Amino acid sequence: MRILLISYYFPPCGGAPVQRWIRFIPRLVEAGCHITVLCSKDGDYPFLDEALCAKIPDSVKVIRVKAPSLQKGWKALFGKDKAIPYGRLPRQAGIFAQFLIRLRLNLIIPDLRVFWNPAAYKAAFEELKRGHYDLIITTGPPHSSHLIGMKLRRQLSIRWLADFRDPWSEIHYMKLNPPCALTRKLHKYLEAKVLASTDTALIVSEAISKALPEGKKEVILNGYDPRDFEGMKYSASGVFRIKYIGQLTAGQDPDIISELCRNIKRDFRLSFFGTRLNPEEELSLSKSCANPVEMKAFVSHKEALKEMVDSELLLLLVNDYEGNQGILTTKLFEYIASGSPILCFSHPSSAAARILMTIDNAKVFSYQDIADATAWVDKMELGQRRKGNIDSYSIDKQLVKLLDALKCENTC
Repeated sequence: MRILLISYYFPPCGGAPVQRWIRFIPRLVEAGCHITVLCSKDGDYPFLDEALCAKIPDSVKVIRVKAPSLQKGWKALFGKDKAIPYGRLPRQAGIFAQFLIRLRLNLIIPDLRVFWNPAAYKAAFEELKRGHYDLIITTGPPHSSHLIGMKLRRQLSIRWLADFRDPWSEIHYMKLNPPCALTRKLHKYLEAKVLASTDTALIVSEAISKALPEGKKEVILNGYDPRDFEGMKYSASGVFRIKYIGQLTAGQDPDIISELCRNIKRDFRLSFFGTRLNPEEELSLSKSCANPVEMKAFVSHKEALKEMVDSELLLLLVNDYEGNQGILTTKLFEYIASGSPILCFSHPSSAAARILMTIDNAKVFSYQDIADATAWVDKMELGQRRKGNIDSYSIDKQLVKLLDALKCENTC
């Protein structure tokens, strides 16, 4: 089977947007599929992680299509050290910056990456006409990529699967910073049209699936890749190391971490890896800890996994907003696979909370339940590791569902 995957984000882009498909692609190749990836060239990426390129099998054809860079214009207006907000609106953004962000949320539909669509569609159309492909897959966010798939499906009558790694009209930044009523209606219209047009929608969680409009759907978790953890073993240091790995997006309040740390009685070291914090947030965290707080804005994916393994406690914040029940990030499954204890702040009904409640060294607390969370941390012993079986969350288990969705049975 020949598959064209259209993904704005692809290595050397790093961070959360690429993790799902750089796990599936090697497994699909091993199953006999022929994969071509059409992605952006010099796009506006949250991070660059060149090491991820090594995860892509040599047989995969990669077509890179030049993307307009709005990042350059933003930096020209606000300074070279100011990046376009990714995932959340900055607390300290000036009036003009906030105006531009609000303008984008209300007028650019469905997202900023839509300006890449004309060039991406043309390149995809030409590639599909040149070679025989059995199906195309679009993955979002950015959900504008699904509009490319919908147009190709209409023009070429080719099978099309739309992959949803996050909600669309109910995504966290629009729930917390709602656009006008007309814009919301347009999002809902496009969302419903995509679900009605795609042959199958692949979705990362049951709750997101239920929240999306009617259509043929298949829930396929992000999962974790056991291969990523090969050779990694926990190394005790005699220090109680508390770590937050990854970005903070809208609805993830670092003040919760500050309050937690302010109340912990035991000696500990707090670290952030792959997290961008503003000066106000860094100051608040520093004041809440007796020891210096380690902060690294970027680490490679491999380094992030090693930091997870070498931890006495990993912190997880599920975005706090109405409709957050379906959020299941790749990081959640990697946290579990690391074997380190996990402290999660979430609504108890969320999908993430329900999974963590089955993990023997994980604990879930409500956002306001700082006292009980603190008491739990103070009682923990150094070197606690997970004991239960987690094979059901591995990427290999999810691959079975994916192959079935591709109508491949056991092989492509």
